[in-house]
Amino acid sequence: MINSAQRPIFLIGAGLIAAEASGDLLRLMEKASIPAAATLLGLGAIPNDHPLFAGMVGMHAARYTNLILEECDLLIGIGIRFDDRATGKAAEFCPRAQILHVDIDPSELGKIKNPALGIIGDAGEFIRAITPLVAARPRREWNRHLEMLRARYPLMTPGKSDPLRPYGIIRYAAEALPRDAIIATDVGQHQMWVAQAYPFSHPRQFLTSGGLGTMGFGLPAAIGAALAKPDRTVVCFSGDGSLLMNLQELATAAEENVKVKIILLNNERLGLVRQQQQLFYGERFCASEFRTKIDFVAIARGFNIDAVDLGRVENPIDALAESLAAPGPCLIHVPIAAEENVFPMVPPGGANRDMIEGEAQR
Repeated sequence: MINSAQRPIFLIGAGLIAAEASGDLLRLMEKASIPAAATLLGLGAIPNDHPLFAGMVGMHAARYTNLILEECDLLIGIGIRFDDRATGKAAEFCPRAQILHVDIDPSELGKIKNPALGIIGDAGEFIRAITPLVAARPRREWNRHLEMLRARYPLMTPGKSDPLRPYGIIRYAAEALPRDAIIATDVGQHQMWVAQAYPFSHPRQFLTSGGLGTMGFGLPAAIGAALAKPDRTVVCFSGDGSLLMNLQELATAAEENVKVKIILLNNERLGLVRQQQQLFYGERFCASEFRTKIDFVAIARGFNIDAVDLGRVENPIDALAESLAAPGPCLIHVPIAAEENVFPMVPPGGANRDMIEGEAQR
């Protein structure tokens, strides 16, 4: 199937990372010139800047990623479960493709999408077994088409030069952090902005809650990562709603003196709820705005944790870099506009090709 395909693409998920098979897959991709897209939990398996990496698929993907999957003739899914945030309307996902699905859990095969061939097994064992049998092919036309789509329909990042806007703070944080920094997120708009724009380069660099989407996940996950890897900088991107879910863990961060930096994107809203209400519920906003304005900087200092408000300093870029480089925990407060939305976005029940975009994305 792989050798006869003209337009194959890998779709990789958390199962590939769990199998520690990222290096094996990269060697196969380069041998056969097959690009790979990733689910949210597959980010980091392939370096963000590799020419064969086609980005994150799904609800908040760059348009080119969803379009290249529309045109593939063979989808090789490894360690994925075809969840609705990745596929959109499942019946219209990869409509031109045969599906080869590899997973260690037999219940995943055929659960959402019926594969032409389903293989039960460890992702790493599978890749290592088939690599000698896969023909080396340049697939120049297919990869040129990927580059054309990437150039025509890139991820737009409005405000990337402004550290008080979402893409800006992610950009400047990435520039200030070492390449091996561990990035955790909570759940919401900030999670999607980070998934879209942070340059992940290796497996297990990105810790985020998929599936159930658990608000409050980020800070304890970051503390755990810092305790496991005390020589690494750990950054937790969070939102005001998510941080409130486990705010008491600031005490743990202070007691353990972990090198965890909390970058708090504060729009005084449950941002993704507000965005859904704006776009799909006729702007009937309900329970998505916090009526009480919370002083997170004062709260962090009350836990004996250093804190800085980038909205109140003369040079927020320098203040950000200084806080990220300092020892111990720190809260970095970033006030953002309530109207900031995550685009592109596949509407509920829509196919991935039917992405909607904001004015800045067009």
